[in-house]
Amino acid sequence: MMMKRPIYMSMAFLGLLAGCSNSNNDGPIAKLNVPPAAATFNLTDVPGHWFDTGNWIAGTRSLAIINPNQKVRFNQIVESRHTITSLIWPSTAGADERIDQDSANQDDHVVTLKTPGLHVFVCKLHPYMLGAVIVDDNKTNGLDIGEQLTLLGPATPTGTLTFDSNSNLGLRLLRAFFVVTSPTNWKDYTKVNQPYLPDYPNVDVRVTGGAVVPLKKTIQDALDKDVHGNPAVIPATQKIPAFDGVGEVWVDTQFELSAGKGPSFPGTMSVVDVGAANPADNWKVRKKIALPAQKMNNGHNMWASHNGEQIYQTEWHGKSLFVLDRATGTLLQELEVGHDPAHVMTRVDTEQVHVTLNGEDDVVELDRNANGTLTFKRTIPMRVNPLIGKPTQPHAHWMGFDGHTMATPNANSNDSTLFNFLDNLGLGKILAKQPTGTLPIAVGMMPDSTKYYVSNYLGHSLSVMNMDPANPNFGVGEKITDISLLGNYDPVSGLCGGVACVNIGGLPIQTPVSPDGRFVITGNTLTGTITIVDTATDTVVKTITCDPGCHGVNFGAKKNGGYYAYVTSKFANRLIVLDYDKDNNGKADDAEIAGWVVLDAAPIDDPGGVTGNNGMGGQGVLPVPNVYNGWVQKLPANLKVGLTTGQFSQTSPIN
Repeated sequence: MMMKRPIYMSMAFLGLLAGCSNSNNDGPIAKLNVPPAAATFNLTDVPGHWFDTGNWIAGTRSLAIINPNQKVRFNQIVESRHTITSLIWPSTAGADERIDQDSANQDDHVVTLKTPGLHVFVCKLHPYMLGAVIVDDNKTNGLDIGEQLTLLGPATPTGTLTFDSNSNLGLRLLRAFFVVTSPTNWKDYTKVNQPYLPDYPNVDVRVTGGAVVPLKKTIQDALDKDVHGNPAVIPATQKIPAFDGVGEVWVDTQFELSAGKGPSFPGTMSVVDVGAANPADNWKVRKKIALPAQKMNNGHNMWASHNGEQIYQTEWHGKSLFVLDRATGTLLQELEVGHDPAHVMTRVDTEQVHVTLNGEDDVVELDRNANGTLTFKRTIPMRVNPLIGKPTQPHAHWMGFDGHTMATPNANSNDSTLFNFLDNLGLGKILAKQPTGTLPIAVGMMPDSTKYYVSNYLGHSLSVMNMDPANPNFGVGEKITDISLLGNYDPVSGLCGGVACVNIGGLPIQTPVSPDGRFVITGNTLTGTITIVDTATDTVVKTITCDPGCHGVNFGAKKNGGYYAYVTSKFANRLIVLDYDKDNNGKADDAEIAGWVVLDAAPIDDPGGVTGNNGMGGQGVLPVPNVYNGWVQKLPANLKVGLTTGQFSQTSPIN
């Protein structure tokens, strides 16, 4: 490993920038004289500081400012695997100024940045991990953002999108960076009656056409205020849904810190009652689970055993899968399964557990024992030939209603694998491995396994994939269509067809299909929105405002019939309860946020309690009982209580 070089910056320079995020100055900070410096980022697991320079600059530790032709070093110092990938760069930057790794690894990297402007780096496994470098030309006024910037990923012939740095898209991306990497900018619903107005560096920046603009005021005026110029205000009271849910909802509050584990091993599970025996207990966090004796580093996604007695929890920044007793929250087993396990689901017909290894090429298959613990059986490669092509690095897979199929989004190879467990003498085989969009991250499947949807994180789209062998137009596993979630959004003006945008979603993540098969609901992290797609037409029919870093979606039963979609956000501590079809008529025109739960204080298994990021980092979300077709028919009697006949029977019941 190369030795680190220090970051040489004048004390005056650091002092000015360090004060930006809390500055009360009326005017912008003057042009800063940046001495020659080499910037070093350590990749960590500490929330908000994943690309960490160790220096506070403009309210973040993930930003460096250097002069042209200086080196930037990335040191990987943690157990998890990452990529260091160029996400945004000045459009005139040379290919040698970019990094695009073939696979996740634990290697250190160095790049020389020559072109003035904004260079942003991301981990494709954990795409909230961001680091930015401004290469500044001292001969110009204002910090150089760049004339035009290029973004990796959108579905264009070149696989990139170039746009003016002072465009609406440019401002959205700058805003996202300072929200993601500045925990003080996360939306805290415990701060009732206070305005939510993220703080940005109070500096002048040089953008398209050489214009010099105040960065803080420009972003806040364009994106953080309503038509009257006022910021949003945190509500004083929680909104309680008109109808209770059924059972409980588990949320991976992935960025919450607890005393026993410290900031290097974040993550708790927050358990919310939505259908308790005593209605007064509903819509509250009943308990939190940190597993302080284990590192459980960034616990990301969960699933329940068929009888609901165990919860399976992945460790996304580590190697382990955890088995917990659902009733007590106690640990039953920790298994090392491989690098960066992301999502977990059970197979309906065998009760086996399948875990995607986001840092490798495989899905791990585990047998369930009589006492609820698991035994490793095999790894299933998601490449047709494991020796050819890039490792797939699968993320949020989905399993077929009958246990026969599995579909993975392959984040590293920009495609999706459709696997059949029953072919090839019981070993199963890959039926198809077809292109989707850039950085596919999650799958949702129709209740009858006739098609599935893949969210393309950097493609801002959903790919619709055929599973029906009787489809005369498409082979099994082939793409039927792509659904753009940005529609006719204009990156320059921020308008759609000349008017304010209504239905747009940028950086989509979880995208399950409703148990009734009518809608696909997707959380979009860039735009902070929830998009609803009608599965009959495969078109976006409704968009709902979410929270910063909108991420996880999963469905649970609503009392007396119908379903709620439960939605989590990485950079807010609120669980949204979305009633996507209030009158149950198959239309989403009346979709609304029925209520929410603030994921704040609750009894926790760590004696030292919660120490930071209270309720933040909402990602994996798991309602119990499981109401999806195939699983719902397997529920034991105690978990059927509260379900209607329609919720329990579903379609295509399993015998």
